[in-house]
Amino acid sequence: MMLTLTARAQTGAVHGSLQEIGNKQPVSFASIVLLRATDSTFVAGAQANESGAFAVADVPLGAYVLRATAVGYHPLRRTLRLTAAAPTLVLGVLRLRSAATQLQDVVVTAERPIVSGGLDKRVVDVTKDLTATGGTAVDVLQNVPSVTVDQAGAVSIRGASNVIIFIDGKPTGTTLDQIPASSIQSVEVITNPSAKYDASGAGGILNIVLKKERRDGLNGQVSVTGGTRDKANSSLLLNYRKGKFNVFGQYDYRRDRRRFDGTVNQTTLGRDSTLLLRQDRTGVSLQNSHAARLGLDYALTPEQTLTLAVQPRLNLNANDETLRSRQVNATVGDQPVVAGTSDRQNASRGTFRSADITLDYRREYAAHKGRELTALAVYTPLLSDNAVHSDLRFLDGNQRTQQQRTTNRTAQATAQVDYVHPLGETSRLEAGVRSTLRRYDIDYQLSSVPALAFDPSNRFLYRQYVQAAYGLYAGSRGKLGYQAGLRAEHTTVTGDQRTTNEQFTQRYLSLFPTAVLAYDFPHDQQLRLSYSRRIGRPDAGEVNPFTDRTDQLNLVVGNPQLLPEFVNSFELGHLKDWAGGRSLGTTVFYRLETATAKPFRSVITDPLTGNLVTLTTRLNVGDETSYGLEVVGATPLTTFWKVNGTTSVFRRTIRGTAAGTSINTASLAFTGRLNNTFAFNKRLDAQLAVNYRSPINSAQGTRGESFNIDAAARYNVLGERGTFTLRVADIFNTLRFDSSDSGVDFATVSRFKRESRIAYLGFTYRFGQNQDNQPRRRNADDEGGSDN
Repeated sequence: MMLTLTARAQTGAVHGSLQEIGNKQPVSFASIVLLRATDSTFVAGAQANESGAFAVADVPLGAYVLRATAVGYHPLRRTLRLTAAAPTLVLGVLRLRSAATQLQDVVVTAERPIVSGGLDKRVVDVTKDLTATGGTAVDVLQNVPSVTVDQAGAVSIRGASNVIIFIDGKPTGTTLDQIPASSIQSVEVITNPSAKYDASGAGGILNIVLKKERRDGLNGQVSVTGGTRDKANSSLLLNYRKGKFNVFGQYDYRRDRRRFDGTVNQTTLGRDSTLLLRQDRTGVSLQNSHAARLGLDYALTPEQTLTLAVQPRLNLNANDETLRSRQVNATVGDQPVVAGTSDRQNASRGTFRSADITLDYRREYAAHKGRELTALAVYTPLLSDNAVHSDLRFLDGNQRTQQQRTTNRTAQATAQVDYVHPLGETSRLEAGVRSTLRRYDIDYQLSSVPALAFDPSNRFLYRQYVQAAYGLYAGSRGKLGYQAGLRAEHTTVTGDQRTTNEQFTQRYLSLFPTAVLAYDFPHDQQLRLSYSRRIGRPDAGEVNPFTDRTDQLNLVVGNPQLLPEFVNSFELGHLKDWAGGRSLGTTVFYRLETATAKPFRSVITDPLTGNLVTLTTRLNVGDETSYGLEVVGATPLTTFWKVNGTTSVFRRTIRGTAAGTSINTASLAFTGRLNNTFAFNKRLDAQLAVNYRSPINSAQGTRGESFNIDAAARYNVLGERGTFTLRVADIFNTLRFDSSDSGVDFATVSRFKRESRIAYLGFTYRFGQNQDNQPRRRNADDEGGSDN
């Protein structure tokens, strides 16, 4: 017993917390190691929690070097000694320098890693992505690992659709093409979200983090970019910070004119006929968008902050297209007989108005480190009004004029409260509640001269109400970090098709467990295992029971009986960092989606016209399984040439039945990206990006491959306050959207090409009290830190 007590008396502990210099934000999940001062031998280690706190226990007495490292920060070193008189050492707050920190007349610079991450997300810094210059969030996401975006703007993560988009951690009513690339700081890819996140989005969550100014005084940035074939955008960003106030404002304008063309070849088999349909589409789309962001941060007390922000948006769209349809009957006589031909001129004019109105409250407790209370409220009203004028000319010489108008009034509201309570130095408890309401009022009106035999006009009201509560426990024990949580969500959905008086209601309660284990190995390595359960709820258009007859040969109808999809997702990942900016991350993943919902096409005889047509509706067809491997790496090849890339290989299977038809498809899919960055000198750098996505299966067909190469260069002037940027998107004009679908009585092959080879030239100027007198530079590899 005496020997045991003596041994215990000869050990000690080290406690502290990590913050970033300047903004005093916690540095989460940093790696802490103690090295013997005499020979740098590893003795003990730990991982900081989300609030930056750490503790290293059971350390033999002696002299040590504490080393704290975190992705995107300079390592920190601190010498210390544990003695019998003082076996426990409380270091207080240690502060790490980020990639660029101004210290009087010296600037310490380092390149923040493009990809970093914590326990439950991957953070991609996009500020240096030159290939998104002059673009939108769609262009930014093209180079984000795990994410793919097709030409129609549909987003998927590792082949899974139904992805939820957040802006600064909050829901939004805006679309990706309304978010300027110049306003984005980073993108958080959350494939296995913890219980504190909304469970919606079977494919995962993308959180777009907007740029924020943290320097005192007035600072700003103005940029102007022009593109080939009538494309332009401009941006003005202002920020004033003094004392308790921080006022920010931003305005973005974008004009985007694109040509497009496409074809559809379809074979439809009837009881006694075979119809061949050929559709050719050409046109031009024009989008003028205005987006603003106005806000105020106010420190009520040193521990309490209130933020109010308003983000209004206005989009004006104009589309002019020519659609030529030719249908022949291949079963009449020896030669095909023309069954119908039409030329259709469509002129579409639309207006989209929306605004995100947010109010945030944050309370920290100085007397209780890591304790935090936050609350937010978000309200998003949306109004879209789209009118289409169509002139049709038929084979027999008849003509028809149609007027279509769709008005969509939508309102989304979210209220949320979260609380974090530390339990000692290395663990914490989180809990929160959330309420979300979405209301849709979709009114479609059509008039025709001469009149049609049927009236497709209709009005659909839809409401979705989700109430949620969660609890989460997280902590660390030595090198092991862990997190477990449970979320409960109750959903109420109502639909009312006013035209046909069809109504429906759905109510269900769902539980969503999540868990994460992470272990830190020596030499900057981490192994992570995670699990989450998520849900994909149908949207308003998918459950509207009224038949859409916009294309009278290919009808679309909603399914009010459509059930939500549920996903169980597992990931095992390994991350290794080396000195000099080299890193390698590998992830093995598995997803099982039950009641998977897919669009399903079948051939019917239209009861209103008697024509043989296809009908598409969304059905719960069965189970979808995906499993594969993803690799993300970065390395310098020379002193001026750095490479980072990602590749994902996975197998996807869809098995089930739909409308009595058996579905059993499988495919091996591959995506790959390679980014080359060249720093030729202090002023000039360049980037070359290569993207490839292989074909992938759907429930009834295949989506074609996609490939493009982008290049860009940047040149700094005016003491680095000004920057010229030249970018060429899709150099070889290879981006297109191809697909094929087939069933027992139809086969369709379609191709869509949107203008994608575009050159942009832009100039950015940064100004403010901290832009003057550019300081000298110091070696980026110097290690630093401060506890002041």
